[in-house]
Amino acid sequence: MPEEYPPWVPRLLEDTPVASLLGAQAISCDAASGAFRIGFEARDEFCNMLGVLQGGIVTTMLDMAMSFAAIARIGPEFRVPTLELKTTFLAPAEPGRLIGEGWPVRTGKTICFMEGRLLDPGGTVLATASGTARVWRARG
Repeated sequence: MPEEYPPWVPRLLEDTPVASLLGAQAISCDAASGAFRIGFEARDEFCNMLGVLQGGIVTTMLDMAMSFAAIARIGPEFRVPTLELKTTFLAPAEPGRLIGEGWPVRTGKTICFMEGRLLDPGGTVLATASGTARVWRARG
């Protein structure tokens, strides 16, 4: 799939320190719908005692996918700190390439409701999430 995203996406990824840790790379962004796809490189160091990704890492990936989706919908001059986030784990996430997908469900002037899912390279849904974020204009 060709990379399709606006020029603000790589800049915002560079300004997000955890993106580097997770090996985050934008795949696609549809500003009209807010749909956002992002690839991650899950390392062995992210695993728990069972050899699968720690739940907090999976949740962080989902949070990033959903937040970037919200920003895609409302504009790159905004930030969306998460107020509430629920993750449902459906299958173990193994180290390697993972794909996060996020989309805004409803956006308002001060609150955004978001959903997302994390997939393995074969398309198996590993986890889903829903969240609520505060909409606020970035400084500078």
